[in-house]
Amino acid sequence: MITDPRVFEDDHLPRELMHREGAVETLLRAWEHTRLDETGDEVIIAGSSGVGKTALARHTLQRLATQTGINHAHVRCLGATPASILRTVCQEIGAGPPGNASTEVLQERLIEAVDRPTIVILDEADDLPSSPALDLLAGVPQLSTAVITHDLHRWIARLDHVESRYADATTLTLDRYGVSELADILGARARAGLPPTAVTRGQLERIADDVAGVAREGIQALRAAAKLAAERGHGTVESADIDDSFERARHRIRQSNLRSLPYHHQVLYAILFETGPLEAAALHDRYETVAAAAYDDHRLTPVGKRSRRNKLQKLITYDLVAREGPQHDPTYVAVDEDVEPTLTLPTWA
Repeated sequence: MITDPRVFEDDHLPRELMHREGAVETLLRAWEHTRLDETGDEVIIAGSSGVGKTALARHTLQRLATQTGINHAHVRCLGATPASILRTVCQEIGAGPPGNASTEVLQERLIEAVDRPTIVILDEADDLPSSPALDLLAGVPQLSTAVITHDLHRWIARLDHVESRYADATTLTLDRYGVSELADILGARARAGLPPTAVTRGQLERIADDVAGVAREGIQALRAAAKLAAERGHGTVESADIDDSFERARHRIRQSNLRSLPYHHQVLYAILFETGPLEAAALHDRYETVAAAAYDDHRLTPVGKRSRRNKLQKLITYDLVAREGPQHDPTYVAVDEDVEPTLTLPTWA
């Protein structure tokens, strides 16, 4: 039944960003100086998972690049070191092969290469306030950034420098879509990726309502409903297909989320998946038991308890792990028994 699966992929960028027109205009105003060959404003885009933060930044930057030819890069910062962030920027703007150069050398290459306004999207940037990467990028003339994070106020509060260049940043906090708005977005995806009359407006509104306006969940639920309809031999999407679409969609999103996470998160998830519910103390003990083997021959080294807690919170945010019980002594449990770890822990550890 799906005629074009690409329109249901997370990285698909529609030509029109429906019901985000005001946010697009705000970003264009923040970057309007680039039309005069000047540096754009710093930007912070915040909002919960699945509301379209990355799509907004990419869509607007693509539109600006079409009009002005501005240089740009997109860096996923979760788990990235300052050097790897600068290395990705170098690669995307054509600043020469970065190799294993130090952060200082990479910054120098960027300073030499950035000879016109350049915008860098810093995606999944929740941990960047404590990273030297921001200062290193700030030292590159004509380069500005668009930071994507979940909590605007928490991100700003964690900045190391009071007199930060982000003090006057353009800020946007994206809310979830209304039911009618998300139904419009789903309708556009259906027209692009499904046969005509495959799904009704009422069904789209039902999906939008059930996912509480979260675009990513709605798009994946629509995809799942269409797949189920095809598997069941239905000519169009039926109510039963929608009934069963939501858990399949959440499962696919969880799988995608897990694949996107860095190695430390993978180790913690594997422990919980293979061991079952663990109280916090037992989880830390288990991590320390398997750490030597899990990190053997890996470029990374085990992390401390504080870092583990931060990574567990990311697993919770991504709906991979649930935290139960009292705040001071929680129990952690893997949410979906069908989302298998990407790595296998040693059985003897």
